[in-house]
Amino acid sequence: MSSIYLFTGENIFLLRQEKKRWLQEFRKKHGEENCALLYGDHITIRDLLDEVSVMPFLSEKRLVVVELVPKCTREEIQNLLIQIHPQVILVFCDSKPDKRLTGVKELFDSAEVKTFALLKPQELSKWMQSFAAEHGARLDVPAEKMLLEFLGNDMDVLSLEIKKLALRAHGRSITTADIDQMTIPSDEGIVWRMTDLLCAGSRLEALRTARRMLDRGADGYQLWAILLSMLKNVVLVRAALDARITNAKAIADKTGVHIFALRNLQPYAHRVNNSSVRTFLSWAVQSEKDLKTGILKASDDAPQEIHALIDQFIMRAP
Repeated sequence: MSSIYLFTGENIFLLRQEKKRWLQEFRKKHGEENCALLYGDHITIRDLLDEVSVMPFLSEKRLVVVELVPKCTREEIQNLLIQIHPQVILVFCDSKPDKRLTGVKELFDSAEVKTFALLKPQELSKWMQSFAAEHGARLDVPAEKMLLEFLGNDMDVLSLEIKKLALRAHGRSITTADIDQMTIPSDEGIVWRMTDLLCAGSRLEALRTARRMLDRGADGYQLWAILLSMLKNVVLVRAALDARITNAKAIADKTGVHIFALRNLQPYAHRVNNSSVRTFLSWAVQSEKDLKTGILKASDDAPQEIHALIDQFIMRAP
């Protein structure tokens, strides 16, 4: 059995749940005194060596969990492997350790690595249904789809929102009406939602969505920035298509546009002509300049001009 583990991967929710499970099980079996939680950005390798060389107190095993991999060299990790007490288990938890560092490279080579990847759509759907059931509610399919559009696939965010919606539903199914009233889309969710609506040509629904967000207290400048981000993505995807890059994964890698957003963005970018995109881009850039230079004025007390720009963006989009 390995003495050193590395928990890593994009799925921070599952990584944290596994870390929590290990700590809970160890405390039950070996006692609180045989569990230590350290933070890699606050300790040195010397501190860690001192911690892992201590034998368990009246127990068979001792667990040391380190949040974030501390700065270290290859030689220091190799020394750690030698010095660790045979009854001590060391777990590093770091979703994105810096793989350029020799110490991290050695850790990947020497430790038992557990990678927590983002769930595939079917797995995520199953988890959402199960999580809702654990909190006394059901999640119907349209509501599940809407929640993903609003919040993306971040399980941390989804778990908090499902808990809140389950309290409101109080035993019944969570519906799209519940989400529409209770859930504020994330920036990423707004980009995807507005992208889907504009790509489908649903301008009136896009206007209603924007108005609903603003009425709930969303910042006009923030929504404007999100729309500009969407336009940037259209331009990037169109440029990739013009360069004869047609595979969705290749486009995502080349442009940095999330592959989930490419569902509707790629066919839309393929459909619009370059002349329309250039004209729209020119208008958007000039509008942004006018906002930055004060030609267009908007404030919390008088947001009319930024709200009008948002409406114009939606109606002008090619």
